Amino acid sequence: MLTNAVPTALGPVIGAEQGHVRAFKGVPFAIARRFAKATPPIVWTEPRRCTDYGPYAPQPGHLDLPEQSCLSLNIWTPVGADRLLPVLFFIHGGAFVTGGGADYDGSFLAAHGPAVIVTINYRLGPLGFLQLHRHGLPEANNLAISDSLAALDWVHANIANFGGDPDNVTLSGQSAGASMVIALATLPQAKGKFARALALSAPGRNIMSADHADIVARRVLAALELEQDPRAIESVPLPKLFAAVERVGRSIAEETDSGTVFGPVLDGLVIPREPREVFARGALRDIPLWLGSCRDEMVMFLKSTPPAAMIRTTERNVRVALSDAGWERLLACYRGSARPDEDPYEALLSDAFWHRPMADLARSHAAAGGMVWLSRFDHRPALEPFLSQGPTHGADNACLWAHLPEFIDRPILKRKGGSMTPADIDVAARFQTSLLRFVTSGQPDVAEAWPRFELSKEPLAIFGQPFHIIPLNEGVRSRLWAELSNGDNDKKNIREAV
Repeated sequence: MLTNAVPTALGPVIGAEQGHVRAFKGVPFAIARRFAKATPPIVWTEPRRCTDYGPYAPQPGHLDLPEQSCLSLNIWTPVGADRLLPVLFFIHGGAFVTGGGADYDGSFLAAHGPAVIVTINYRLGPLGFLQLHRHGLPEANNLAISDSLAALDWVHANIANFGGDPDNVTLSGQSAGASMVIALATLPQAKGKFARALALSAPGRNIMSADHADIVARRVLAALELEQDPRAIESVPLPKLFAAVERVGRSIAEETDSGTVFGPVLDGLVIPREPREVFARGALRDIPLWLGSCRDEMVMFLKSTPPAAMIRTTERNVRVALSDAGWERLLACYRGSARPDEDPYEALLSDAFWHRPMADLARSHAAAGGMVWLSRFDHRPALEPFLSQGPTHGADNACLWAHLPEFIDRPILKRKGGSMTPADIDVAARFQTSLLRFVTSGQPDVAEAWPRFELSKEPLAIFGQPFHIIPLNEGVRSRLWAELSNGDNDKKNIREAV
């Protein structure tokens, strides 16, 4: 059944009722020419039907999609709420090159919050992250970040009409989306437009240097033979552009200290300061922060064919930071303390690239006076690839968006859902409840069940069976990392390396 028209600053929209939830899909918040900043779409006066997902951003395997109209968002809001509800603003992951808001149906979370759930599309790959402002295209810097800011602005201006509280917005994201959240949270343009932040599986290196981004840009232009005429990239067919990026990505992984091709860039313009330094200085001490990761993050990347570039670069960079002898001592320690089902090499890489950088950010925020909670997802969902790979990258996300007792289909990712086991339901329900409490109140649980992260005590919440709390900084692995990382400069070197 269609909803009544809801006014927005751009024009009225009509959604569809799904049980106790109203869904508005494919709501345009901006349009954008290639390598230009997003601008508002043309205002409409007749009610616009928003019952189907809009086109997502062009990406490998989907390069026939329209570029200008990919900037849309989706809203799920409970029927009959008698007050403005908290809002979850979610930025999808996908290594900055794939994904879309259509992979995340928020109706279950909206109904059980109750809360208003928003997922967004932003430009991906070269269209969102290729830094060309030094090469004659002055607007082409951090375009995906600007897209996300435009979506956040739209939500702040319009979400009250959908039953959401614009003063109670939680910035959230997973993987690449978590990196976007950490960067967005520190920007002056976002100040006052969100109340708290949730980052799941943010990569260790959340920000790319301007120099590295320029290396990528120069190599892409060279691969396209456009060094003398960079602006011609605006009309290069998408398959040719993405093929050039893929070639450049392979060479970058082999020849530089970073296997990363795309991501938020410390350009001094859109992103003026290193996000982690902004947290450390206390500029966000009033923003509650939840940081989460999965126990076996790296398994998925080790099992990819060929193994992901981050595997080689993470090992290489830890060796640079701690010496070859330090690396060998770490690996021997992990082998000697491994669980029966644990790959010591994978566990070391997961700690280096995922878990330790998240813990460092938690320490920075706590030291600056901020409230922060740290979690790890240890449950193996009965859904591929997790059934065969364990609680690897994305396991928490699969449970977060589940419609209990079913995992949902992920059409863009081309993953089918399926029935959940009793253990899946138990852990997913606990995870969703914590998220909805955080979105509503700014803390994921009562202090007795899940204390906030403090430097005197560093509690780590484990989502498994049962849910429990362990001290983060205990065990032979932590002690060896502390020994090898002795001194603030060494710690800084390790953070920068991974």
